[in-house]
Amino acid sequence: MDVTAATFERDVLEASAEMPVLVDFWASWCAPCRALGPILEKLEREHAGRFRLAKVNSDEEQELAAAFGVRSIPMVMAFRNARPVAQFLGAQPETQVRAFIERLLPSPSEVERLKGGEAALRKALELDPRNDLARLDLAELLIGEKRIDEAE
Repeated sequence: MDVTAATFERDVLEASAEMPVLVDFWASWCAPCRALGPILEKLEREHAGRFRLAKVNSDEEQELAAAFGVRSIPMVMAFRNARPVAQFLGAQPETQVRAFIERLLPSPSEVERLKGGEAALRKALELDPRNDLARLDLAELLIGEKRIDEAE
């Protein structure tokens, strides 16, 4: 999706509370940008909703690019919980872009935990018995239902 200064807060910052958002700062005249763009778009399709891709035309959105210190393009910046958490500069091979994205994505256990509800929390713990956040969430849910023995 194309993002502007007017939509950046909603499309990137707010959306990054639900899933990672990758922002591709690019320009139409930039050959490396034209090489990287299709790789990012392909990986977004492959990951089917596990992250969102936002594109910022740095020529048209110069203030936005300046606000994030974009001095060279292409530049890809990842956002989680309304904050930039990782970035890379320049066109990268698909394997490196894929590895960058994989480091940002929540584990299958964390995806289940975020769904909430007893069944999803139990599934999260089945997938990763070390997921202490899922264990705490499940304990809170069981305590709220007065199922203290199970919560322990």
